[in-house]
Amino acid sequence: MKGTSKRNEQDIVVLGLIGIYIIAVGLLGFYRMWREEYAMMVLDWSLVAVSIGIFIYQWRSGNTRLAGYYVSVLAVTGVVLTVALKGIGQVLWAYPAVTLVFYLLPPMHAIILWSAGLVILSIQISHASLIDIVLISSTLIVTSLFCVLFALKMKQQNTNLRKAARQDVMTKVHNRRAFYEDIKALKATGQPLTAIFIDLDNFKNVNDRLGHVEGDLVLQLATDFINKLLKPKHRLYRMGGDEFVVMTHQLSWQDICQLAHSVHKKFADSPLAKKHQLTLSMAVGGRQNDEPVSRWLNRLDGALYDAKKKGRNQVVLLSD
Repeated sequence: MKGTSKRNEQDIVVLGLIGIYIIAVGLLGFYRMWREEYAMMVLDWSLVAVSIGIFIYQWRSGNTRLAGYYVSVLAVTGVVLTVALKGIGQVLWAYPAVTLVFYLLPPMHAIILWSAGLVILSIQISHASLIDIVLISSTLIVTSLFCVLFALKMKQQNTNLRKAARQDVMTKVHNRRAFYEDIKALKATGQPLTAIFIDLDNFKNVNDRLGHVEGDLVLQLATDFINKLLKPKHRLYRMGGDEFVVMTHQLSWQDICQLAHSVHKKFADSPLAKKHQLTLSMAVGGRQNDEPVSRWLNRLDGALYDAKKKGRNQVVLLSD
């Protein structure tokens, strides 16, 4: 139950939109009753009843995505039914409806839903005068196109922001945040988790000898070299400094160990490693059944520390 927990911005916006809709349409229902427009009154209050149910569901579950679909379908349905009962003068409700749909839904889903609504509206206004058809059609098309373009632009910006939030600024591989997000997602699927911890030996000497600017370049080149050995099947994360983690997918224990030894050897044989006297200390281990993720990661971190303590430049395999 999420009613007492902290809500995110989208959650608050969706609840606010539903609440405003309930109040506005509810008051409109009383106006219809006063005007003795009983068919419209029943429609308005039916929409209010459904909206109250959605509001309660959203409040208790926190499922913003599902509530967004409910509200969007409700908005389009409300416009279509209102125009059917009251005539094309009510088509003005389509303009806030299209904005709401493209705000709440992913662009492609919004396009599908709103296209269906436009088809029905076009049939409803087909008996109007030519000037009304031209005015309504042109303004609806322009508004819809604007919403489509705006939604696609916002989606692209959000994608870029999410990518930037998960990417290490210096090395351009995934960062610590991405690692923990991916661990959580993989754990939820029930997939076995196996990781390779990597520490770049003697990197401090590079910084001391060449300075941090040149050291950063060496770190970038080393990261690129390791990442190319892993792509496209495996993902490399920079945890900070010269420490990295590799997440492997759908490999047997034997194949994972072989991968670790292969990366270790190929890096040692690279011109970059020989030029700067760099080696890799590595620890390989899988998460045991029902083992807390924190304990598994601590075991790997301890094994990597032991590898460094025992002389570096080696691969430590953690048995279950």
